[in-house]
Order: sequence, then structure tokens, then C-alpha cells
Amino acid sequence: MADETQTDPVFFDTLFHRKRKHGKWDTVDAPQLEGLVADTHAHLQLLDDPALALARCAAHGVGFLCTITDVYEDGPVTYDRLDAWRHEAAVDVAKLVHRC
Repeated sequence: MADETQTDPVFFDTLFHRKRKHGKWDTVDAPQLEGLVADTHAHLQLLDDPALALARCAAHGVGFLCTITDVYEDGPVTYDRLDAWRHEAAVDVAKLVHRC
């Protein structure tokens, strides 16, 4: 495992990063998937960076994602922001592919 120091979780590669103490991160191996995966229970609106989560899903073969909302607790936030999150994720993935 390589030890990396980062101030913010940034989607600069397709590696998995595990946060440690004092702003440090470990790089860990991504799981090896045999095919496309479906995430059938996500809460995008609760994540710090939903677009980052979508970009990582795309990079690691998650072919379907179902986000769960509660109309009373979450309101329309997920529906209002989903297109923007998807666009930002597509830009992140395109930048990553361009670097390779």
C-alpha cells in the first residue's frame, strides 16, 4: 500500500483511497469485479460529493445505480441536482480517460 497525503478527496485516478488520521490517505486495491454491478440502494444526497461517487461508479463498472430518497426528509434535492451531478461526473471521467 502506498501512503499519500491529500487535503481533499480528489478524483485524479481510479484508485481506491482510504482516509487515515491527520489528512493522510492510503491507496488500497479496488475490488476485481467479474461483470457490471448494480447498486440498488444509494443515498446520493447524503454524500459530500455525489458527482465524485458517480464518476467512481462509472470507472469501476457500476452499470446501474438507484438512489433512494424520502420525500419528507430529502425533499426534491436529489431530483433537482441529479443532472448536474451526472454532468460533473462525466467531465471527471472524460478528464481521467484523456490522461491515460
